[in-house]
Order: sequence, then structure tokens, then C-alpha cells
Amino acid sequence: MKPLKIIMSAFGPYKKATTLDFNLLGNQGLFLITGDTGAGKTTIFDAISFALFGETSTTTRTVDTLRSDFASPDTKTYIELTFLHKNKIYTITRNPKYERPKKNGDGYTTESADAILQLPNNDVVTGYRDVNAKIIDLLGIHYKQFKQIAMIAQGEFLALLLADSKERGDIFRRVFQTQLYQNTQHILKDREREAKKACETLEQSIMSSIAFISCPTDESGESLNSKLEKADIHNALEILSELTKLIESDFKKKNSFTKEVTQLNLNLSNLITQITNARYVNQAFDALLTATQNKNLLDEKKEVYHSQKQILQNAEKARLKVHPLESSYLKEKENEASLQNDLKNLTLQIQLQEKELETATAAYQLEQSKDNVREQLATSIDSYTKMLSNYDLVGKVQAELAQLEQEQKTLLAKSNHIDQQILQGQEQKVNLSNVLDRLESVEVKASVCSQEQEQLTSAQNEVKRLITLCKTLVTLEKENSLLEEKYLSLEAEYKSATSRYTQCEIAFYRNQAGLLALSLVEGEACPVCGSKEHPQKAVLPENAPKEEELNLLKESMEDTRTNLVELGKAFELKKKEFNMRQEDLFNNALTYFPDFDTTITLEDLLEKLDNKLIHIEDKKHANELEFLEVKKQINYKKECKEKLSTLEQTLHDLNLKKSELEQAKTNLLSTLSIKQGELKTRKSSLEYEDKNQVVLLIQTCTQQLNELKASLKKAEESFHTLKNLLESNKRLFEDYQIRLAKIHLLKEQAYVLFTKELSACNFDSIESYHDYLLEDEQIEALKDFIFEYENNRKTLELDIQRLMNETKDKQKQDITLLEERKITLEHQKHRLEALIQQYATRLGTNEPIAKALDKSLHSIGALWTQYLTISNLSKTANGELSGKQKIAFEQYVQASYFNQILIEANKRLKIMTSHRFELLRREESSDLRSQTGLELDVMDYYTGRIRSVKSLSGGESFKASLALALGLSDVIQSYAGGVEIDTLFIDEGFGALDAESLEQAIQTLAGLASGNRLVGIISHVSELKERIDRQIVIEKNKAGSNIRILT
Repeated sequence: MKPLKIIMSAFGPYKKATTLDFNLLGNQGLFLITGDTGAGKTTIFDAISFALFGETSTTTRTVDTLRSDFASPDTKTYIELTFLHKNKIYTITRNPKYERPKKNGDGYTTESADAILQLPNNDVVTGYRDVNAKIIDLLGIHYKQFKQIAMIAQGEFLALLLADSKERGDIFRRVFQTQLYQNTQHILKDREREAKKACETLEQSIMSSIAFISCPTDESGESLNSKLEKADIHNALEILSELTKLIESDFKKKNSFTKEVTQLNLNLSNLITQITNARYVNQAFDALLTATQNKNLLDEKKEVYHSQKQILQNAEKARLKVHPLESSYLKEKENEASLQNDLKNLTLQIQLQEKELETATAAYQLEQSKDNVREQLATSIDSYTKMLSNYDLVGKVQAELAQLEQEQKTLLAKSNHIDQQILQGQEQKVNLSNVLDRLESVEVKASVCSQEQEQLTSAQNEVKRLITLCKTLVTLEKENSLLEEKYLSLEAEYKSATSRYTQCEIAFYRNQAGLLALSLVEGEACPVCGSKEHPQKAVLPENAPKEEELNLLKESMEDTRTNLVELGKAFELKKKEFNMRQEDLFNNALTYFPDFDTTITLEDLLEKLDNKLIHIEDKKHANELEFLEVKKQINYKKECKEKLSTLEQTLHDLNLKKSELEQAKTNLLSTLSIKQGELKTRKSSLEYEDKNQVVLLIQTCTQQLNELKASLKKAEESFHTLKNLLESNKRLFEDYQIRLAKIHLLKEQAYVLFTKELSACNFDSIESYHDYLLEDEQIEALKDFIFEYENNRKTLELDIQRLMNETKDKQKQDITLLEERKITLEHQKHRLEALIQQYATRLGTNEPIAKALDKSLHSIGALWTQYLTISNLSKTANGELSGKQKIAFEQYVQASYFNQILIEANKRLKIMTSHRFELLRREESSDLRSQTGLELDVMDYYTGRIRSVKSLSGGESFKASLALALGLSDVIQSYAGGVEIDTLFIDEGFGALDAESLEQAIQTLAGLASGNRLVGIISHVSELKERIDRQIVIEKNKAGSNIRILT
């Protein structure tokens, strides 16, 4: 990509549309961008960067500050860049989001961000994001890569030259995106911790399972109990073996007792059957005696039963046959008496209503005679009502006139109020403008605070991690001391056991020799040496040990040795873990304590870290407070801008309202004059002075008319009501007479039927019938007595017959002995069931534990093997292998990139320093405790010695940093794959160079600009102006900056 032409409008220090034609500088070679400080030299690269990617070249200059303060409101802010890429020409136009003063009136308006890319085939891509995506696809790089390839900025690469390994690693992580490799390190570290935790967790699980083993206190659990008292992870297999034996023993005993309980249940079942049968026979004899006694009692009540049965039959005849006919007769008799009384009352009512009708007819005829009076009153009311409308019109005009006068007062008050608001608004506008001037640079402060906050947060998290690590190491150190004491104690015990066994073994073999000597006979060959002479026979020692005792001592010695070896392994693992974590702690502590002494105690280091954390947190808190205050100022600035815009709009609206009010006052005065003339004309045509006089006349006439109408209506309604009621009652009187004759006939017929049925049921008289007419409760009582007597008698006869059959040829039995035998068997069963439950409970506890222990003990070895594998891999990736060079995975990858950068950088550095200096990556650290890989040294071929780059002079440092920057640009461009950036901008301090060094630097850059490449140097150094003919000269003045090109 090579820029051909760029137009900068209202951009930075450039007030108007300023055109820079790179074609005038040629297709290759060096050119100089020169001018005073702040004239806008770096702004040219900012403009190219913004046009392509919508970003500036530095973090201190943000996109929202790009609009020129010199620009007039009607000048738009934009960049138009025409560039050549792969022999094709593209044009891109982009403007940022910015606020500008309104062209008309006060206040600000916002221009939205936009971008347009014209392709070689005249197709157009629009929209901020779409254009960005197309540019990245076209050039094959994003903004950060473009900045690193096409721009060498002031001071940035001197910082890279002088950075330590950690700082240089951070830079390369951003440049080459090596975060992936660092993440791999962290993942391996996490997996190492997880693997170790899995091992420890499983060991804890094994010990927890052992703790829950249920062991008998008798001799069957003696062996297991002795091992449980000394339980640890190393004798878990022995415990499992003893536990398995206990489970097998408990299972056999439980099954044996279960068989005994089964036999006892069978015996109990047979015994219970015998007891049940005996009880049934005895109960049958008792029931037969009771049934016979109850039947005798019923026989004594037989006469009472027959008497009650006769009374029930007569009562049912009286109620079911005679009583319904009597009720019918009495009902008809009651109906006849009631109707006779109603007929008498109706006759009296008809006589009274005839008299009332005569009075109502006379009153109705009197009201009909007043029709003329009612017509006269209605005519008067119509006349007065028409007259009243004229008064209403006068009142309406008066009300309108009063309203207009009130509106006149309101308009005057509004006008005064608006004048006051305009005066206050203008004062507020001045105050807000002053505030915005004071808050002009708060965004820059916010950016600085934000960067500091990120750095402090990162440092705080790291120090917290180191504190946690330090506390863990303190705990591990204590654990290691305890483990070491235990190891030393066990070692002494092993030495003692070894000594006892050796002495016992010697005594044993001496005893064997003594036994052999007893069997030797002089002249006979010895079975060992074959000699026939035995001058010094071995003597049989006293208290010689037996072979069993020797074997027991040997077994004890071997057990102690096994425990010692296992404890030694555990101690070694703990020690390695401690050293690994301590090394990590010390390496990272160097970051915060440059004078850190590795002989410091962990407690002292913990104290230093706590103090460091407090210091960082204090700085962070102070920064947060400052950041909050700056944010408040930014929000306040935004509020002030919004208030100012709103206020300007409000003032504009108030001026419009004031003009509208003045016009309204003029129109109101004209309307008032017209209404006053109309009121005078209407008042002259009125007959009465007061409207109320006319209203009173209307009310009086209306009241009289309403009273006459009401009297007529009332008389008419009374007349018709009485007439209709009288006619209705006369018809009712005739109906009553007919019904009375019918009811009398029905009464006589009912009496005949009643007396006839009384005789048929053999009742002597009505009184005799009434005696047998019982209540329902009495009849039900009789029925219950009879039913109960008959049912009891039948039931008893059947029971007696059944029980006689059941007890035939049988006699009562004694069941006491059977009950005692049953109790004995039940006691035996309960005792056995308690034992079964005891064994079942222990089996329920121990069997799952045995299974879990077996599974865990099979897994623990594999887990520790897996942990050691992962641990070695993690230490290798994180540069933590003891006795090895401390280079982590990410640093290894970065070192590869660094080597390539140094190869390219040294090509230029040798030329610029006459082959005196060569940049070298330090291969090894001064000690194996510090991480290394990215340290930088310089080889001085004049002295033949390698020394630190920090020992270079100012001019030498510039040459080295320039060479390093060019090398980095070359490497990034090579990894970008097919990227073509044919223009390079260098913004570095050439003022530190002497004449010879400056000439060497220019020759190097001239070589860099060979082929079809342009190299622009941004500088105000006068010596460069003399050596470089092609120049872009930027001149600043009070109205902004201007550009001219010298070729």
C-alpha cells in the first residue's frame, strides 16, 4: 500500500481542506516531514491511519478530538485518501463523529461517523464497519499491525531496546499475539494443581473410609483393631485384608443364626395353632351357657309381646284408614267457615266504595271547568320567555368583554415573564460557556487515570496471589518439619530394630554351633568341616533365641524399613512441592522488590508483600477517587453541553413567543372596541331594567299552571281508580256465592265417608278411635319392641343349635402350659434376631467401605503417576525445572521471534555503526533461579566484549532502537503473508546523533527506500533539511497549519 494523495479537512491543526500530493515526492527514496513542534507533522500519519482504519497512531490522541478547533461551523471534518495497492487505485473518504456549532442560531449539532470506499471497478462500499472489514481484507493486516509496520513512533522502540525480559515479553505478547502460549502454561499449571488435589483427595477419602470401619471389641476384631490404631495410607492394604476376613466371618455367623430363627418360627407357628384351637373350644362352651340363659328370659316376656302386637294393629287401622277421611272432612268444614267470613267483609267494602265514587266524580267535573285559565297562563309564559332571550344576549356580550379584559392582563404578565426569562437565560449561557472552557481537557485526564487503574489492578491481583502462595509455603514448611521429625524418629527405630535383629541372629547361629558340638565324637568326622579331631568345641550359650523369635524380629525390621522408605518418598515429594512453589514465589517477588534477597524468611517476605499490597491498594484507592472525580467532571461537562444546547434553543423559542405575544395584544385591543359597541346597542332595546323581573314573572305563571294541571290529573286518577275497584269487587261477590254452595256440598259428603269407615274398623265411637290414634314415635317404639323380641328369639335358637353341634363329644381345656412354652420360644427368637441385626448392621457398614477401599487403592498409584507426568510437563512449560534454565513456553516462542528480529536489526545496525555493534539475545541467565530468554546484550567488536544495551550512549541507543524497529517491522510484515506496505514513516529523535552517525542512519534508510518504497522521516532537525531534498514543510500560525512541498 502506497499513499498517492490525501486531503485533510478541518482535521487537527488544518483549518480548511488541505491537500498533500505524494506523487510530487516520486515513487521511491527518502523524504522529510519537517516543521515546528505542534505544527502537525505526526498528524499526517494520523490522517492516513484514520482514513484506513478509523484509528489514530497514538493512544493519547483519540478519534473524538480530531476536529480542528480552527474550523468554521460550515467546514466539514473528513479525510480523503487515494492509495495504490497491487497496481490498483482506491479512494477512501472517512469522517469521525464530532460536534460543531450550528450554522444558524446558538448550540451544537452532531455529525455521525461515516466512511466510503471506492474500488478500482467504481463499486462503492459504505458504512463505518463494512469499510473497515474491506480494508482489513484488502491489505491483509489490522490497525495494530499497520501501525507496527508502517510507523516507527517517538520513544516506543527505545523502550523496547532498554526493557527487561518481562517488559519485552509483554510487548511481544501484544505484537505477535503469544497469549495462546501463556494460556497453555496456565492450563498446564492448573492441571498440575488439579492432579495433585485429586491424589490428596483420594488419600483423604481412603483415610475417611478407614475411620468409619465398624470393628468388634472381642477377640474376632483384635487383629483389625491393632492395625486401625496405627492407620495411615501405607498400611491401608493390610487393613483392607483384615476387613475382608471380618466380613466373611460376620456373613457366616449371620447365615447360621438366620437358619436357627427360621426353625424357631416354624415351631412357634405350630404352637400358636394349638393355642388358638383350644381357646375356640372353651369359648364355644361359654357361649352355649350364655345363649341358654338369654332364651329363658325371653320366654318370660311372651304375654307382653302378644299384647303389644294387638295395640299396634289397632293403631295402624286408625292412622292409615280412618284418619285420612277425618282430615278431609275437617278441611272442608274449615274452608266453608273461612269463605263465609270473606263474603261478609266484601259486602261492607262495596258499600263504602260506592260513597267514595260519588265524591270523586264531583271533584273531577270541577277541575275540568278550569281549562280557560290554564290556556291564558301558558300564553303568558311563552311571551316572557321570548323577552328573556334578549337579556341572555346582553349577558353573553358582557361576559365576553370581561374575558377579553382578563386576557389583556394575562398577555401583559406573560410578556413581562418572558423578558425576565430571556435575561436569566443569557446569564446562564455565559456561565455554562465559562464552565466548558475550564473542563476542556478532562477526557485526557480520564484516559491517564484509566491506564493507571488497569496497571494497579493487575499489580494488586498478582501481589494477592503471591501472598496466598507465601501463606501456603509457610504451612508446607511446618508440615515438612513435622514430616522430617517423623522420618528421623522412624529412622532411629529402624536402626534399633536392625541392631536387635543382628545380635539375635548371631546368638541364634552360635546356638546352632553349640548343638552341633554336643553331637561330636572324638575320632569321628565333623559333618561341617570333616575333621576327626575337635580340640575347641563350641559352648552352648544360655537363653539362646528360637528361630520363631528371629523371624519375628526380621519381620518387624522389614516392616519398619518399608515404612521408612514410604515416609522418605512422601517427604521428598513434599520437599519438591515446597521448593517448586518457593521458586515461583521468589521469581515473581523480584518484580516488586528489585533488591530482593532470596535468603529472606517466608514470614518477613509475607510482611513485605502485605505492606506492598497496602501501598498498591492505597494508590489504587487514590486513583479511583481521582478517576471518579474526573468522571464526574466529564459527566458534568456533558450535562453543561446539553444544558447549553437546550438553553440556546429555549432562548430562541422565548424570542418567538415574545413576538407572538406582541401581535396578540394588538389583535385583542381591536376586539375589545367592537364588543363595547355591541353591548351599548343591545341594552337600549330592553323593556325591563332588570332580567330578574322577567324571570320572576315566568316563575309565578309556571307555578300556577303546574298546580292547575296537577289538580286535574289527581282528580281524574282518583275517579277512574275508584270506579274500576268497585266494579271488580262486585264481580268477586258473585264468585264467592257460587264457591260457598260447592264447598258446603263437599263437607257433607266427607262426613258420610268418615263415619262409614269408623264402623268398618270396629271402633265403638269417635273417642275410642282417638285413643288408638298414636303418634309416629309411639308406633315406631311398638314396632321396634316386636321386631327385637322376634329377632332375638330366632337368633338364640340358631346359636344354641350351632354351639351344641360344635361342643358335641368335647370338653374344656387348660392352655397355661402352651402359653409358657410359647413365651420361651419367643425369647430365644428375639435373642437370635438381635445378634443377626448386629452382624447385618456391621456388614452394612463394612461391605461398602471394603469395596470403596479396594477401588481407591487400585486407583491411587495411577493417579500419582499421572500427577508426576503432568507436573514435569507443567514445570517444563512454565520454566520451573530445578537445575535447568528458567525459560517458559511463551518466552521460548517469543525468543524465536526475537532472534528473527535481531537478524534483521543487525543488518542495519552494523552499517550504521561501521560493524562495531551487534545485538545479541542472552541465551542463559546469570543464575538458574531467574527466568530468562528475552534479555538483550550488545557485542562491542572494538573491545571484543559483550555488555548490556543500557551501557550504550544516547546516539548509539538511537541507532540500536532504530535498527530494532526496522527489524520488527520486517518480521511482522513477513508473517502478515503477502502484505505490501510501500511507505514507511519514522518519527524518532535524530537530534542525538553526531554528523557521522546521522550520515550512516540516512544511508541505512536510503537503502531501505530502494526499489519502489518511500521512507518519510518526521523531524525538525536542521541537518536533515540539508541532506534530504524532498520535503513536506508544515507551517503553523494563529489560523492553523499549512503544507508546502519542496522537491
